[in-house]
Amino acid sequence: MSDRPYPFEKNRYYYGKMLTSADFQAEQRYHDSRRMFLNQLVLGTGVLCGLGVRALDERTLLIESGAAVDGAGRDIVVPGETVKKLAAFEGYDSLTKSTAMLYLKHKEEAVQPVCVVNRRAEQEEYEDNRIRETYEFFLADCPEEEKKGETEEFFAEMVLLDGSDYKVSLKMPAVVCKGRHVRLTLHIKNLSGSEGAVTVKGRLRLPAFLTADGAQELWIRQEEVVLQSGETKRQDYWLYTNEVEYGTTSILWDEEASGIFLDGDEAKCQPKPELALQLTERAPLELVRWNVGRRNLEEKSQGTGETAVCLARIAIADAVHDHILEEVEESDVKRYIPLPQTEDICSEYLDCFSYDGRDIVQPAYAQRREEEVVPVQEEPVLVRGGTLEIPLGLKQKKGKVYCSEEVLHGLGPGPVYVDVGILNVGDGAGRGSTGDTVIYGESGLFEGGSARGISAQTSVKVYESRGSFQVAARLTGEQNTIVLPLRWTAVRIPARPEQGEENKAMQIIPDTPTVRLPPGEKHYFSVRFKNMEPCTLTYELMDEGGGEVGPDGIYTAPARCGIYEIRICCREYKKVCTYVYAVVGGKE
Repeated sequence: MSDRPYPFEKNRYYYGKMLTSADFQAEQRYHDSRRMFLNQLVLGTGVLCGLGVRALDERTLLIESGAAVDGAGRDIVVPGETVKKLAAFEGYDSLTKSTAMLYLKHKEEAVQPVCVVNRRAEQEEYEDNRIRETYEFFLADCPEEEKKGETEEFFAEMVLLDGSDYKVSLKMPAVVCKGRHVRLTLHIKNLSGSEGAVTVKGRLRLPAFLTADGAQELWIRQEEVVLQSGETKRQDYWLYTNEVEYGTTSILWDEEASGIFLDGDEAKCQPKPELALQLTERAPLELVRWNVGRRNLEEKSQGTGETAVCLARIAIADAVHDHILEEVEESDVKRYIPLPQTEDICSEYLDCFSYDGRDIVQPAYAQRREEEVVPVQEEPVLVRGGTLEIPLGLKQKKGKVYCSEEVLHGLGPGPVYVDVGILNVGDGAGRGSTGDTVIYGESGLFEGGSARGISAQTSVKVYESRGSFQVAARLTGEQNTIVLPLRWTAVRIPARPEQGEENKAMQIIPDTPTVRLPPGEKHYFSVRFKNMEPCTLTYELMDEGGGEVGPDGIYTAPARCGIYEIRICCREYKKVCTYVYAVVGGKE
C-alpha cells in the first residue's frame, strides 16, 4: 500500500448523526484496511491455491483458477481458467528481453450504472452503483537481480569467487544452535553463457565445529563442474556445533591449501574470505521464530513496493519479429503461502524427509560403492637381519674378490632391499654383542676404524624369486684375519601401485552393458559409481531411429530390429561417460 492504513479510524455512531457518503466510505475503508493489514503481516505476498501456468502451444498460455494475496494485502480471486495469446497480455509490446515475468495484479472496475436521485448540479445523471474487485495479468521484463526475501537475513555467506562468468560461495545460518548439526552449502553459479569447467579445491578451518570424522577442518572438492547459463550446483556438508562457552566464531578459508580453477587456470579468489557466525543456546524452532518476529513494524512495512504477484518466468524466442514461447518455469518464482488447513498433510510429507542418522538402512547405491571402492591397504614393512662370515683364506691378496654362500633372508619371494656392514667385535667374529660396531660402506674412512684391521668393499646380489641373497667383498688393503664378519639387514619393499592407480579415475559402470529386447519392450539402464559421488546422469541415443530413452534411463526398444548404442554421461562431469547396447529382435 502506498499510504499506511494505521492508525485505524472507524465511524462513531450517535443519535441524530447525519450519515453522508463520506461516512459510509470511511466504514468500508476501516474494514478493508484491517483485513489488508493482517494479510500483509500474517500471509505476505503469494499464491493461496491454484494459478498454475503452462503453455498450450508456442504462442498461447493457460492460467488455472486460484487465489492470491498481493503486496498490499488485497485478496485476488481468479474464478476460472484463462487462455490467452502471448501477444494479448498487457506489457507485451514493452518487452525488451528474451525472458519475461508473468504477474497477477488486483484491479477494480465500476459497474451497474443507475440514475442519481436528488443529484447536485455538477453531478452526472448516472453513477456506477457497484465497484467490482477483479484481476489482470501482465508481462514485464525479468529483473536483473531477483529481490531477496527477508529470509535471506537469516543466512551468512562467504563469497570465494565473484567473477564475470562464475560465482562460488558458501552459505549457512548466521546464528547456529550449539550442540546440534548444521548444514553448510557450497553454491557454484554460472553467471554468463560460458560453459567452462569449474574446479573447487579447498580446506575450511572450523574452530567451533566438527566434521563427521571428528576433525576441525573440512576438505571441499568439486572437479570440472560444467553448468549452463544461470544454472547453480549446490553441495551440502553437515557439521556438528560444539557446546562452547563463547558466542561468536568464524569459518576460515585456508588460502594456502585452496584454489578455484576455471578450465584449468587458477582464478583470483576474494581476499581472506571468512564466514562470521553467532552461537546460541536456543533450539532451532525457537531461534527461527525469534528471527522472524523481531523485525519491527517499520521494517515490515518498507517492503519492495511491488504489489503484483509473480506467477511464472517465461523464456521467449524471437522468430523473425514474431515471439514464441520456449519455456515456462514456475519453480523458484512462484511463492505459495502456507495455510493452517494444509498443516497436517505438510507435516506427514515432511516426515518422509526427516533424517536423524539412526536406524536407517544404507542406500543400495552406497553399499555398492563401498564394496567396490576398497581402500588400498599398504603392505606392512618387514625387517630381518643376522650375521654371516666370508672365508678369506691364508693367502690374501689386495683387490681379490670373495663371495659368501647364498643366504635365505626369511622374507619370502619378492622385492627386498639388503644391506651389509663389516662387523667389528671385541672377542671373536660374528658374536653380535651390544658392544659391537658395524661399518657400512668404505671402512677405511674412519680413523683407525677398520674393523679388526679389515678393509674391504661389499656388494649384494638379491634373488627375488628365491627369497635369498649373496654377498661379494673386494679386499682394499692388507688383512690380519682369515674371515670377514658381516652383519646384514633385509627390508621388504611395500608393493607400489601401478602408474595412475594412486589417483583412480572417476567411472560409471553399467550393471548390464548389453541387453536383448523384443520390439517395444522397456529396460532401465542402471549404473554404479566408482571413485565418485552419485550424480545426475544424462542418456543419449547414438543411432537415429534407435528407440527412445527418458531422462531417468528407461529405454524403449524401437519396432525395427538391430543393435543400438546409448551413451550415459554425468551431467556435472561431461568426460565421465560409458556406453550400453540394446539388441532388438527378440529374446533367445
